[in-house]
Amino acid sequence: MRFKSQAELEQWIAQNRQAPATAKLHAKAERAPVPVNPNLQRRILGIDTALRTTGWGIIDVRGKILKAVDCGLIKNPPNSPVSECLKRLLGGIRELVQLYHPDTAVLEGAFYCRNVHTAMMLGSARGAVIASLAEQGLEIYEYAPRRVKQAVCGFGNASKEQVALLVSQFLHIQTDHFLLDTTDALAMAITHAQELTTTGGFGVPKPL
Repeated sequence: MRFKSQAELEQWIAQNRQAPATAKLHAKAERAPVPVNPNLQRRILGIDTALRTTGWGIIDVRGKILKAVDCGLIKNPPNSPVSECLKRLLGGIRELVQLYHPDTAVLEGAFYCRNVHTAMMLGSARGAVIASLAEQGLEIYEYAPRRVKQAVCGFGNASKEQVALLVSQFLHIQTDHFLLDTTDALAMAITHAQELTTTGGFGVPKPL
């Protein structure tokens, strides 16, 4: 854009000075979440995705009351082809949704793998899980591993064993015999429940 004089430039600046602020206000208004009714009971499915062993955990939440429903693993044989693992994973998630009828699903978000092959396999497994959940109309949310640890343990560098210990206290269950994939999945569900109840839904990220 070219201006013929200083006066013309100053006039253009004066006319457009408020545009960015207005645009930000409109964008913020569009993203504003709807407050969550704390008395409404919800069922949350947490999933710790992996190609060979995927942990899952389901909790019910009403206000600040959390109740464990069930948890377990979707396991694939070590020597199964990747395509068969993805097929079994997709079908396993579908069965869980049809059996327990969760309202929402929660996955682990950003992850980092030094090994490119491992990252590709994890990405494929995650894609199969998301596709299965989306196929059945569930809202899907994701939380970074550090955020889950902060929500459950109070600090982002907690070990998986510490997460398991705190999960048992939140849900009043014994987790000694649970694999860590399962307690990690329950921790994701607890994290989402906390965001719904303690902040009225204003801390909940956008669904995938």
